[in-house]
Amino acid sequence: ISTTDRIFTVHQRRAITLRDRECLIPGCHVPATWCEIHHVTEHAHGGPTHTDNGVALCWHHHRTLDTSGWEIRMRHGTPHVRGPAWWDPARRWRTPQP
Repeated sequence: ISTTDRIFTVHQRRAITLRDRECLIPGCHVPATWCEIHHVTEHAHGGPTHTDNGVALCWHHHRTLDTSGWEIRMRHGTPHVRGPAWWDPARRWRTPQP
């Protein structure tokens, strides 16, 4: 599901919240229905407003993502997250398990 607008549509948001179920950051259990939708590749840098480029992040993690050391990528429509070195010294990519 894709759009040229920056804001995710109701249908895109529903698809992302059903997929993610809660904030993508491990250990954060804020329900996805309470989360904001984050562009994995920023819209300002050409990232599409598409379900394969959006993930659910709680307000706190959405605001601190760029400074906290957490990284997010998408692989074939599945989000992966890599924690900062203090959380995972090996910095492994993980598929969140709700």
